[in-house]
Amino acid sequence: MIKRKMNYLLMIFAILALVACSNDDAVDGEAEESSGGESNGEEIFIQAAHVVSPETTQHEAFLEFERLVEERSDGRIEVEVYPDGQLGGEREMIESTQAGDIQISSPSIGVLANFSSALEVFDFPFIFKDTETAHEVLDGEFGQELLTGLEENGLIGLSYGELGWRHLSNNKGEAVTPEDVEGLKIRTMEVPMHIEFWKEIGANPTPLAFTEVFTGLSQGVVDGVENTLGLIHSGKFHEVSNYITTTGHIYDPEVYIINQDFFNGLSEEDQEIIQTSIDDAVTYLREINSDYDDELRVLLEEEGAEFRDLTEEEQNVWIEASIPFYEKHADDVDKDKLIQLLEAAGNEKLLDAIK
Repeated sequence: MIKRKMNYLLMIFAILALVACSNDDAVDGEAEESSGGESNGEEIFIQAAHVVSPETTQHEAFLEFERLVEERSDGRIEVEVYPDGQLGGEREMIESTQAGDIQISSPSIGVLANFSSALEVFDFPFIFKDTETAHEVLDGEFGQELLTGLEENGLIGLSYGELGWRHLSNNKGEAVTPEDVEGLKIRTMEVPMHIEFWKEIGANPTPLAFTEVFTGLSQGVVDGVENTLGLIHSGKFHEVSNYITTTGHIYDPEVYIINQDFFNGLSEEDQEIIQTSIDDAVTYLREINSDYDDELRVLLEEEGAEFRDLTEEEQNVWIEASIPFYEKHADDVDKDKLIQLLEAAGNEKLLDAIK
């Protein structure tokens, strides 16, 4: 009797196990079917961070990205933008994006090059003759290929943003030639090639985090900065470093990066929403930046800045002065890629210096 009851119970357990397996298979099948396909209706939260002021066009572009993503996902994907280094400086921000603590950020390419050496080629001065050329190269095959190196570090490069042209600002007096900056303590980013360039020119480069620059200028830690007009104005650097020389020595992109595991875990539909929204935000950024430097110049002059525009001849003196830097440091990066970049930019003078 007992044995018969035991057999009966075992038979019930076997049937229940088969039903459970069948249900698991069905669930797995549904998951497999939805993976990489259309959204399953899941709500998604994205933290997006950058280090510059809410007053900048970079922040406006992030707000446009937020608007587009939430609109295109019918509010299912929520974006929260953290400006002004709220989630850390650029290096910390990149590391947090790698770790997945932040989903999206937009570091300057100079700092990001510490995580993907292929990007170091953008740290060389006087590559691009104008903004249009820079956009063509970045949006083209060569620029897009360079972003793929980020995937080895757990990141995906979605697109190139735009910080703009870096100029020289100091508090000692008008600087026209490279000789005029000899011995000046110039704040740079923590970018090896930037530091080496200013050493080659004769200045005393001093790396500081962006959030420490105003204090550094006020306390005499540095005598000047090299940065875009937008960041000079938003950081109020001109209040303590009011002589601005429009050297335009570097066109400075930023890169919109996203945590690789996070992005790959999204459906194709959600990946498309994020990618197209970033692309459209970049287009918007470039549009509002087209007249931005002119507007900033008016504001800066009204607030006490003194501009010195370089003539073409004076600009060529700076370019000539950069040739020894190219000759000395071209082999410190991927020289083939540097050559490809200069070729794509149509820069024959600096190309001849390293071929």
